Amino acid sequence: MPKASATPSPQPTGNVLPFDSTVLFVLDDAIASNAARAGQLIRAHLKSALVVGGRTVAPAGAPEQIRIVDASPADITDIYGFVDIYYEPLALPDGRTLPLRAPVARLAPNVSAGHESTVEAEDTVGDIVVPYYSLWQIFRKGKNFVLKAGSELPARTDATISAQPNGTIGIVTPPPLPPGSYAPTSSFPVIPMATPIGGTPQPSRLPTPAPKPSPTPTA
Repeated sequence: MPKASATPSPQPTGNVLPFDSTVLFVLDDAIASNAARAGQLIRAHLKSALVVGGRTVAPAGAPEQIRIVDASPADITDIYGFVDIYYEPLALPDGRTLPLRAPVARLAPNVSAGHESTVEAEDTVGDIVVPYYSLWQIFRKGKNFVLKAGSELPARTDATISAQPNGTIGIVTPPPLPPGSYAPTSSFPVIPMATPIGGTPQPSRLPTPAPKPSPTPTA
């Protein structure tokens, strides 16, 4: 039975819990690739209290919800099942939320290189010794991913938690990435969608009439 585990980040000795710190949650519901459905919410709770600057930001046992984004059961031809998850923000006692993310968004059985080589060797011997082994190989079913209730699942903080001198707790998310400072080069002229702010609109150019030929006088 595969188990997801991680060492939680130690409680900060100072007044800051850094961005991307690891916290552990305990599952109240099981997660299984053969039973999970997209949109399903899995209940969990915080294993240990989050304490910053001597103040409890979130108590142990604080409820958390894990959303199932996608799931696929195991299938024939040795296809393994998987579950894609997303952590909902952790609700804090003061009404705010702490954004979280999954270190690994896709949960799937861990297949080692040794296991793959062993299966490949077994298939080679089976093709030689067992009649119609290739048919059995086609209908061989893979493994489902299963995490039972009570299993521990890690999450990462998507914000920095800091204790302020006035006794309050600050939750600061990282700033968004700055947009590119260069304009993409186009292989053809592009008409602007609107006149830039502060710019002077250019007068439209009227077409120049072509001169008409005059008749040639006859002698």
